[in-house]
Amino acid sequence: MKAILGHKVGMTQLWDDKGRLISGTVILAEDNDILSKTDSQTTIGVATTGKTNNAQQKMAELLGSKKGIWLKVLPEKLEGTKLTVEQFEIGEKVSVTGVTRGKGFAGGVKRHGFAGWPASHGHSHQRRPGSIGAQRPQRVVKGQKMAGHMGVEQFTSRGSTVLFIDNTNKTLVVSGAVPGPRKGRVFVKSQVNNSKVSNG
Repeated sequence: MKAILGHKVGMTQLWDDKGRLISGTVILAEDNDILSKTDSQTTIGVATTGKTNNAQQKMAELLGSKKGIWLKVLPEKLEGTKLTVEQFEIGEKVSVTGVTRGKGFAGGVKRHGFAGWPASHGHSHQRRPGSIGAQRPQRVVKGQKMAGHMGVEQFTSRGSTVLFIDNTNKTLVVSGAVPGPRKGRVFVKSQVNNSKVSNG
């Protein structure tokens, strides 16, 4: 398995060999240090900004880093001492995991795709949810789709293709959009039964 921790920089566009414009996301993936290895798992880490817990701060102090350390435990034993962008190949399929953007409090129409009420014949509450109860069991059942907080959830975007690799600046460009805001933390790994695909 190929894997690396990084940060989302933003989106860009690249031309392929057939003159088609393809949108992609730039990911800054600095060298990851392999901190510990066992027969069943590998712990990797990379310097990061933002919130870190006590364990990550202590690990940063041990490694002599002023920034916090973002840790990730992989259920596999990896070889070597560092993970770099050089391990990936152009045309390789990868999956990108991140935390989605927060969208605050959202109604049922936006959050769950409710159709809403008719927009004519005197209806004055087109985006209200309507009835939420049931004749039996005479209460609101658990899991009922309602308005509430939307976003800030872990999401994995699968099927992205590596479009460009910059070993000097430690960046990857993968096709399509990936979850999270700019500077958000992302985890890139190769997909199972990976097969290289051409831009054509």
